[in-house]
Amino acid sequence: MDKYIDLAKELKMLNAKIISHEDIYFDIRANLKCKWGCVDYLKQSIKCHSRNTTYLERVEMINRYKRIMILHSHNANELSAALLKLERIAFLDGYYFAFAIRSCNLCKVCSVDRGEQCPTPEKIRPCDQLFGIDVYKTARSLGLPCEVLTSKEDTQNRYGFLLID
Repeated sequence: MDKYIDLAKELKMLNAKIISHEDIYFDIRANLKCKWGCVDYLKQSIKCHSRNTTYLERVEMINRYKRIMILHSHNANELSAALLKLERIAFLDGYYFAFAIRSCNLCKVCSVDRGEQCPTPEKIRPCDQLFGIDVYKTARSLGLPCEVLTSKEDTQNRYGFLLID
């Protein structure tokens, strides 16, 4: 797993830690932010589709993984790109169930948000809120910074997860 942590740091991630599913805090209220707190959800876009899975099924999916990497960055685009790169490398290393969880921020200007087709639909991954992950509580319990922002000038702490098995 050191290989993936080292690569994450090469990809400009501020922090990368291997955790277990027991380190992730789930709260169904995270779905409130997903379904009612996100403007993309109303568009029923490719970015927000649950693929006909229930909250409990999604929690069970994550709980099947023994190793999970949490990545921390201030840059949403770099975080999304790093997660996909790490997912691919883990897959090629034999972890065929490797899977990234992070809202899509790959493009500077989202085609879907402009009403156009996504140029890379195969790279879309579900966001943590759809899975009911309480990112604030999870990050804080791991000693990582995660605070509510009160100003647009505040530094954003962005997180993503790579499920590895």
